[in-house]
Amino acid sequence: MRENGKQGDQPRRSNSRWYDRWRLLRDNRLTMRKELTNVTLVALLSLVQASPIQVKVENHLLGETAEQFFFEGREGVLLNACGTKDFGKAPRSIKKTAKEYCAWLSNVRQRMVGGENGGYKDELTADDTKTTTYVFAAGKFVAVEIVFIAPESANKNQGKSFAEILSGLKGTYGAPTSETIVPFHNVYGVLFDRHQNLWLTESYVIQMDEQPGAHGWTTVNLWTREAYDKLQTEKTTKPPPSPLN
Repeated sequence: MRENGKQGDQPRRSNSRWYDRWRLLRDNRLTMRKELTNVTLVALLSLVQASPIQVKVENHLLGETAEQFFFEGREGVLLNACGTKDFGKAPRSIKKTAKEYCAWLSNVRQRMVGGENGGYKDELTADDTKTTTYVFAAGKFVAVEIVFIAPESANKNQGKSFAEILSGLKGTYGAPTSETIVPFHNVYGVLFDRHQNLWLTESYVIQMDEQPGAHGWTTVNLWTREAYDKLQTEKTTKPPPSPLN
């Protein structure tokens, strides 16, 4: 009887082991599915949360409103000082001439905030190795042109070379979309290689242009993509100049 009992229990134990293995396999599959789902969700959330690269010039973001532009940076400090008649917090570089700029800068701000299309040349900076001109359209800061003088003995080797500027832009925005070298002759007929680079993205465009040789410079132009496309359209549709003019 005991032997028969033992023989009768054997199938039950076999079935139990088979069931345990099946349950373990099922649980592992469910765990793997949950892990894969979590990884997918994390990846999707990362894509959603990742913000596009924004172009910043001094303290200004390309595409910001003119109102915000003149509220921040040196412009904001000076305009605030103009209103309070207290120039103690104004940058040292403009303290001596701050009062002279009040009427001029206030007028520029009023026109740009009012939606007038135009440019504003930054005359408040103490850096005389570059000139910066901001461009506004429809109440927004949409473009800027920065001209860097090349480091030469004539200006005590102050300034920035094309290679320095290119390295900085690559470090921030990556490799350019296109790199071009065109022949360039100076006033004496000497031939140089003129480098030009372009970053073309969905939200902004950056263009570099070099004038090599003595008294050289590098120009960096930045646009919102909308402003750049509009400029290109105007160039292609603009009628040629009249030969009588």
